Amino acid sequence: MPAADNIVELRRLLTERFPHLRQGVAEAPPIATWATGTPALDALLEGGLPRGEFTELIGVGDGSGAAQVIHAALRQTAADGQFLALVDGADSFDASAVEPDVLAHLLWVRCAQADEALKATDLLLRDRNCPLLILDLKLNPPAQLRKISASAWYRYARLLEQNGTTALVITPFQFVSGAACRVRVESRLGLHTLAAPPAQALADLRFTLLRSAAATARQRNAAAG
Repeated sequence: MPAADNIVELRRLLTERFPHLRQGVAEAPPIATWATGTPALDALLEGGLPRGEFTELIGVGDGSGAAQVIHAALRQTAADGQFLALVDGADSFDASAVEPDVLAHLLWVRCAQADEALKATDLLLRDRNCPLLILDLKLNPPAQLRKISASAWYRYARLLEQNGTTALVITPFQFVSGAACRVRVESRLGLHTLAAPPAQALADLRFTLLRSAAATARQRNAAAG
């Protein structure tokens, strides 16, 4: 009898004798996500930011669109009746670009140095009342960013897992160790786009997926099978 037939017969016998026995590897449950309010980004990440994880958004050059992603996340959070904590690494957030009623849902921590931003992030990640956090380091000098130890991200990852916080880190180049997702945005927005309505600006954003939590989970599941 061919080997394939032997396996089929063995599975049949196991099913008859042990009807409750699970054969094979169960499919991984869907990953819970947090919608960012940017349709193209949410589609790329299969729903949004993975909850309880870090996502790194790499903003390439001026007018990359990273600021528009922050504005959209804040509007989405306000629409959901939630609050967003923004740790602003270089005090660059333009509050005038967002509606006053939306700003009421923002906790804005204004920093001048990357090390200040990391200390603020550490404090906020220990607070179970902070469901969504954005750490914006895009405009911090590379010299400051290169001093950040990889161990800091792993410590933050444990806090995310413990408290269920979802975090988006915006950087000018890839350096967040252990990020569940990694996306590059390089839209090169001009002044005409920046002056356009939010929906039009979001439609002009261009993303490249570098790492996906959902894809990684499927690969692990396939390897286990």
